[in-house]
Amino acid sequence: MLLFGAAVFEFNSINRGASLSEGTDRLKSLFLFASNEAQRTGKSVRIRFGISGANTSTNTIQTVDLNENNLPIAEWEPAPLKLPGQFKLLPNSKTYSNDIDELVTIESVTLTGLDAQTALIANNPENSLMQTVQEQEDGESIEGLIPPIYFYQDGSCDSAKVQLASKNLNNLNKSIVELIGLTGTVSHNYLEIQPNQLNKTNDYESVETVNQPSKTIITP
Repeated sequence: MLLFGAAVFEFNSINRGASLSEGTDRLKSLFLFASNEAQRTGKSVRIRFGISGANTSTNTIQTVDLNENNLPIAEWEPAPLKLPGQFKLLPNSKTYSNDIDELVTIESVTLTGLDAQTALIANNPENSLMQTVQEQEDGESIEGLIPPIYFYQDGSCDSAKVQLASKNLNNLNKSIVELIGLTGTVSHNYLEIQPNQLNKTNDYESVETVNQPSKTIITP
């Protein structure tokens, strides 16, 4: 009976972490697919995490296959000369994006480094560069804005951090998937969250990393 109880406990522990692990792997696979498609087609590709709205410059070409309820969504720019800035659902992307939103909750998408400053300038055209940088340092952000992540023909992409939480409410841990734009590197950390740290989950230095980052190098 003791051995049986220990086995059940171990199975439940594994099951609690399964959705977060699988969701993280699926998101990383989606990023790899987007990068490979950008290089293969020579067209810009983006991963969009939010629904089209007044505060987001999505410029999406609507198709019957596009379901805004299933996020994230992979899109490409099929005709950059004829329809610049117009994006369409990327063919075969559902194979990689399906079920991500059923496994994990995407809590935040944060552009990092120069990409963050560029995004702030694009969304605040009336501000000077110094004003925009100062606002970023002061912690000001655009309400409700979930930035898309762009992948380019040369294998680079936007630098970003995506924080994930398991849909299993018994699992308080988080996962951080990070993209290094210049090198096209994808890595992730699992973060162990204690109940008294729930209000600090957006502070990457306030929680304990339970394993070393797992890195994947995107190559053409």
